[in-house]
Amino acid sequence: MRRPHCPFTALAAGSLAVLTTLTTVDARAEGIIRNPGDHPKYAVELEPHGLLDWDNYYWDSTGYGLGMHAVIPFLDNGPVSTINNNMGIGFGLDWSHFSDNACGFANIRGTVFGPGCDVSGNSIKFPVFVQWNFFFTKIVGVFGEAGFGIYHDWVSWTPANGCPVGAYCSNNQTGVFPYFEGGGRFLFGDRVGLLVRIGYPYLTLGASFLL
Repeated sequence: MRRPHCPFTALAAGSLAVLTTLTTVDARAEGIIRNPGDHPKYAVELEPHGLLDWDNYYWDSTGYGLGMHAVIPFLDNGPVSTINNNMGIGFGLDWSHFSDNACGFANIRGTVFGPGCDVSGNSIKFPVFVQWNFFFTKIVGVFGEAGFGIYHDWVSWTPANGCPVGAYCSNNQTGVFPYFEGGGRFLFGDRVGLLVRIGYPYLTLGASFLL
């Protein structure tokens, strides 16, 4: 995994600030972690979000995009029956866009381009994962996710002197990636809230709808 750049730092700092603020606000709320089953009952959670993506075959910079995850609970009270937790299976569709005007990357058939090159591309990821939720109060819960996914990346570039006729100036890549994320859910009512996720391969910030 390549090191994320400034866009990641900004959104990560903002997301952590949200986590800290909401946790502080909820510090006096009644704890329910020791009340098994004391959490909203829902058939599916829908979670639209914005994201920062730092896992891409072509770039060493951070991409940005949109996505949607859906999680279906299959274990309403467990796997630890003495605390307030549940587990579900999740599916996602995430799109991210990358661009660069220096082409300071390798990986495109082993070629590295210099300044003056324009490049842009996109990535689509389809993660499948298991989500384990822990409900600490009526407002605050945390979760961990683990799984894998399929990605498809495509890119095109134009060298400073243009793409010669017949030259190869585009590429695509499809493969499998590991998926490891953790985050927090903050409910504003029984069914709607804010969800923050950070890990690999991206950071997300979005809404949570328990249906």
